[in-house]
Amino acid sequence: MHVVLRAVQDSLSSPSAVFTAAHRLLRKDGFDRVLQAANVADKHFKIFFARNTNSNARLGIVASKRTLPHATDRNRVKRIVREAFRKHGIKTRSIDLVVMVRRAYAQDKLGQDLETLFNRVEGRCAEL
Repeated sequence: MHVVLRAVQDSLSSPSAVFTAAHRLLRKDGFDRVLQAANVADKHFKIFFARNTNSNARLGIVASKRTLPHATDRNRVKRIVREAFRKHGIKTRSIDLVVMVRRAYAQDKLGQDLETLFNRVEGRCAEL
């Protein structure tokens, strides 16, 4: 049993699997700066992005009570967004992202939609 737990623990502690405070937008001024920048969107999400001076990407999430009235739904969406960010290669870029939830969602396609949007953001950042 320890072998399985150790393997799971090792996979979670690998550099590509962590989501530390260095990967989070925490302050209002950071959110405000990014929300004034370029964006990409689909019917469920709008992702704002701007370059930063850090060596890694930072993520902020906006899931309003008006869009998702139940706290469990808001928390689930935020968890899925963090997981998609953590697994995607965009995490190594020097950009700040704010993911805004625009409307209710179908849970089964949520990760795929985010991956598509993250790919579009990477393409747009390559142009800048």
